[in-house]
Amino acid sequence: MGSNPKRRESVKPWLWAWLLLCAGFYLVHIALWLHNRYVIAMEPIGWFLKPIGNLVHVLTLPGWLVARLTLHSWGESDLVAALLACAIGLFAIIIGAMWLMSVRRLLAGNAKPDHQTIIPESDGSNLPTRFSRRKFLTDGLVFGSSAAALSVVADAACIEPARLRLQRYTVAIRDLPREFEGLRLAQLTDTHLGPRVPAEFIDAAIRMAIGLQPDVFLLTGDYVHCGLEWIEPATRQFFPLVATGKPVVGVLGNHDWFNDGSRMSRSLSAVGVRMIDNDRVFLSASGSREFSLASSPVGPSICIGGLGDLRQHHIDPERALAFVDPRMPRLVIAHNPDSAEESSVVSRGAPRIDLMICGHTHGGQVRIPGIGTGTGLMSQYGDRYSAGLVQGPKCLVLISRGIGISLVPFRFLVPPEVVEITLTRSAPTE
Repeated sequence: MGSNPKRRESVKPWLWAWLLLCAGFYLVHIALWLHNRYVIAMEPIGWFLKPIGNLVHVLTLPGWLVARLTLHSWGESDLVAALLACAIGLFAIIIGAMWLMSVRRLLAGNAKPDHQTIIPESDGSNLPTRFSRRKFLTDGLVFGSSAAALSVVADAACIEPARLRLQRYTVAIRDLPREFEGLRLAQLTDTHLGPRVPAEFIDAAIRMAIGLQPDVFLLTGDYVHCGLEWIEPATRQFFPLVATGKPVVGVLGNHDWFNDGSRMSRSLSAVGVRMIDNDRVFLSASGSREFSLASSPVGPSICIGGLGDLRQHHIDPERALAFVDPRMPRLVIAHNPDSAEESSVVSRGAPRIDLMICGHTHGGQVRIPGIGTGTGLMSQYGDRYSAGLVQGPKCLVLISRGIGISLVPFRFLVPPEVVEITLTRSAPTE
């Protein structure tokens, strides 16, 4: 039995669409992920270029999952995995589109007209026009639902990741000196400068933090996404914080260690960020609303401790908080909120911690009402450490939704945020 020539002709446009889209998507991926130096040079158009790359990845997501399962690679720097992901992902889209068109023809192609309308012509003749309500409804359903789905995908990949907001918290701290009442901290975390997050967007978040005029800036890791080339550009972005004259304190995240944590730490230290992975610093009140950092407490002070990354480095709260006056309030910055569950933090005799300030989970990046978030991909405790201020086993834990994107290239109902924390004195206990 020979093949149907008409069917072959109808398939050809879809095949050409698949081939052309594969080539285009693959080139976008290569441009963003394998040519970091060129992308850095083109950063002024990052607002346009990187969201397109994110949309490409979202549209071909089934292909990336297949590449992960078969080649054990996400394809970021793997040309074969990236090609497989683009080909399979786009094949799924093409098959879906062909199926929708087949359903449309099935529902509307053989439908009889529901009524006949006579339209008078200018020359006096009458032109009968057959109009099928069923065809109209079918086309509306097929094209309307497709457009709605595409708009949601485009919003999640291109728009919501740039919908920056400010999130404020007020936290009562035991034994807080009077000089620190109303102390304001600005937290920036998970900026992930790289192929997915435009430098201009991170700059906007930094400007928002500076505009708050806080007393201290806290940086909680993942300054770069991938590639050593991004370390210096990421470092330069944080110099405006230091230039304000306010203390800037930071720790590293897992992505910083993926790329060279020691180099990232040295680079940030060189511009004036006080890096305190498994270390601490003391914030002292040196005047009316003036605060400074010191290695030892000078006058009324609080301790700011830092923990290393839980997965790619290690945490050592004993080292970070050793020999601190037990009556002195301690804030701890740590990239991963799961640190709050570690035995070295919660065991009897572990150092006092009043508030742990973290990032890492990105709020799960996706929230489906009634189901939850994608935090389980980042935290072994699921939604417990998704975002916000929660009570851990030993201390309060504050988790920011972060600024950038990481594991999946989109956000859905989880906008990025800059966090402002105001400290207040807790009521004395009886």
